[in-house]
Amino acid sequence: MRNIGKKWNLRKRYAVLGDGITEQWYLQHLKEYKGYRYKVSPSLFADVGIEKAGGIIDGLLSEGYDQVTYLTDFDTIISQGKQKQFEKFMQKYGKKKKVLICETMPAIELWFLLHFIYTTREFPDCYHVEQELKKYLPDYEKRKSFLEKKAWFEELLKGESDAMERAETLLKQIAEGVTGVHFPYSKIPEALQEFERQRNS
Repeated sequence: MRNIGKKWNLRKRYAVLGDGITEQWYLQHLKEYKGYRYKVSPSLFADVGIEKAGGIIDGLLSEGYDQVTYLTDFDTIISQGKQKQFEKFMQKYGKKKKVLICETMPAIELWFLLHFIYTTREFPDCYHVEQELKKYLPDYEKRKSFLEKKAWFEELLKGESDAMERAETLLKQIAEGVTGVHFPYSKIPEALQEFERQRNS
């Protein structure tokens, strides 16, 4: 007998991945505090890098995920001379509607720093931006023992709207072409906008 009029709950599936545990814990806290719908799996943050990211993204899409967001640090790409590899990566995934690539220069810590101040200082690598971040989060460490705590994330949330505006200003400056090789920027606000869309869909 047919079930006429029965509604099937076809809930969409979303996934996130990143270069390491910093992205993992940031996204985990974000999910818990804001009720975002993406899946956070530790295996998707185990030193991913652009070499592995493509295969992981393809695998998630083949499993039926409706959207995949990837957070990556650009300082590693530069230091390892992988700019051309990243360009090819973006050519493949940059225009796919189901994939969102959000890089930060030099690293995700720059995005964290923007929650406290606006800066155009060119940090050559993650270490230097971490030292600046510690002026506002003195105990900050890229360790699970620190990152799993909620206090540092709660401090970030207080300045999230400011960080969004500051990141947008930096990207406008890049568009104008008046920047150096290590000019700071972050596309993570695009990820946050996508997460909001997912939650409300």
